[in-house]
Amino acid sequence: MKVELEIMIERPVDVVLDYITDISKFTQWAENAVEAVQTSDGPVGVGTTCRIVNKTMGKTLEYEFEVTEFDPGNRYTASSTSGPFPMSMTYVVEQVGDKTKLHSLTEAEPGGIMALAGPLMNRKIKKQFESAHKNLKKLLESG
Repeated sequence: MKVELEIMIERPVDVVLDYITDISKFTQWAENAVEAVQTSDGPVGVGTTCRIVNKTMGKTLEYEFEVTEFDPGNRYTASSTSGPFPMSMTYVVEQVGDKTKLHSLTEAEPGGIMALAGPLMNRKIKKQFESAHKNLKKLLESG
C-alpha cells in the first residue's frame, strides 16, 4: 500500500514541519489517531521514538515508530518498529512563495486478511489521510 498526497499550506516551512514533528499534536489533526506520545527523551531527531494508536476500519492499531530521517526545514521520516504490519511515513516540505508545499508518502505492507482487502483498504486510508491533511491545513492557517 502506498499513499502519496500534496497540499499547500499558507504558513512557513519551519512552522509546518515543527507542527508535524510534534507528536503530541498528532491527534489534533489525524482524526483516526486516539493516542500519540513520544517515548524517548529530548528534541525530535534521528532515533526519537513514539507510540501511535489509531482506530481505523473498526480496528485499533498500535504502532511504535522511530525517526529514521530528520533534516530540519526539509524532510522527516518515521518507520514502524512494531505494530500489525510494517509502515513508514515521510513528510517533505518546500517553500513556494509565502506557502509551504507539504508532500507526504505513507507506505505499508499489510499482511493476512488486510492484504486481501488491499484496494478497498487503500481507498479508505487515502480518504482518511486526505481528511487529516485538510485538518492540518485548517489548524495551521488559523493559528
